[in-house]
Amino acid sequence: MKFKCLCCGECCRRISDDSSGLPLFEWEVEKIKKLADGIEIEPIDCVLDKKSGLHFCTGYVLKGEPCPFLKNNKCSIHKDRPVICRAFPIARSPEFLKEVPDLSCFSNCPNFDFKAFLARSLGLEEGKPFSLTKEKMVEEYSETFDKETMDSASTRDNALSNIDETIASLIEKGLIDIEVVNNKNIKPISFSEFLKKINFSS
Repeated sequence: MKFKCLCCGECCRRISDDSSGLPLFEWEVEKIKKLADGIEIEPIDCVLDKKSGLHFCTGYVLKGEPCPFLKNNKCSIHKDRPVICRAFPIARSPEFLKEVPDLSCFSNCPNFDFKAFLARSLGLEEGKPFSLTKEKMVEEYSETFDKETMDSASTRDNALSNIDETIASLIEKGLIDIEVVNNKNIKPISFSEFLKKINFSS
């Protein structure tokens, strides 16, 4: 099985199973905003640091389905598209997998059955343990997906891991005391801005 995009636009029409939108990293937000007027971008994963009293978020989401950048079944910002789009249809890089991935979100391609790829190429089934080495998984993924897709999946997972590790380190050092907040009226600052405000450098 070899993945080849047929430019059907289906992944851009139905972005996620729960219609939550397309996840963006904070460094992608300003660039995306400059590419179109009137697009809606919201912060996600809002967190309150009880020590500083600051609210921050660890990511953003581009709202709207189909994607506002889908024009005539093609991405109108293809060279500037977000990293999650560049990684499609890989939900998680095999370098970061600890268990067989849930591929219900950001992996629905009508021309490529990802679950069949996992089962046929890797002998994997969701919910069942596996004994493949990460090296073997990377090898199999690399034969199926091109280098840009693989590199983008790694970039995305690396960034997510760095955010998680930084937050865990701050908690462990007693520098922050956080709780998740579900209040749409709060306007959180970005994670990097929060780190500057608490004078944390890494």
